[in-house]
Amino acid sequence: MINVEKLRFTCTRCGNCCTDKNTLVNLTYLDILRIKNGLDLDINEVLEIIGFFVFDKTLTVEDKQRMVLSPIITEKGLAFIALLKNSLGGCFFYNSTDKKCQIYDLRPMFCRTFPFSVQLIEYYEKEAKIDIFYTEKGKLYCPGIGKEAALIDQHHWIKLSKKTLEDLKKNYNVITEWNESVKNGKITPSVKKFLFNIFKLKDLIKPS
Repeated sequence: MINVEKLRFTCTRCGNCCTDKNTLVNLTYLDILRIKNGLDLDINEVLEIIGFFVFDKTLTVEDKQRMVLSPIITEKGLAFIALLKNSLGGCFFYNSTDKKCQIYDLRPMFCRTFPFSVQLIEYYEKEAKIDIFYTEKGKLYCPGIGKEAALIDQHHWIKLSKKTLEDLKKNYNVITEWNESVKNGKITPSVKKFLFNIFKLKDLIKPS
């Protein structure tokens, strides 16, 4: 059960979502693996395109509950993972001349779902009830949404929404296991060690 009947969106290739200086594209471990394997990168090359952004304040329980992706414990403190920016403040992989993503088939989950967000509301008679809605940033600067845009392809978005929630659950489990291992003293936290840890995982995503 997904609410998609009245949603409208047609991408205009404006590039606003790729060039906004105040937007960071958060990454799941599956996003990292897809990009790493798709571009055949080693760990040092991966660290040239992704960043571990450490929080400058102590997170409250409410802060953590509002986050779509859980932060990880690093040698410098709690951090979230995102694509790095280019010198102009846009996405590292955005080609401003051609106005297109250079890794479109490998792009992160949040790029695939923008300008929408997906939320699991509840399970009803063993069926997931999912809500899909416009993000606040989407409503702020995406010209592809509005009354003049086409109704979205329900089949595509239902399939993508379910896949997104599956990926988020997998990511939560991996991050939770890492953080618990750090807290229990089983792992000394470091960015490189975290990356080597996920590089060993076999649950890879093929380009789509």
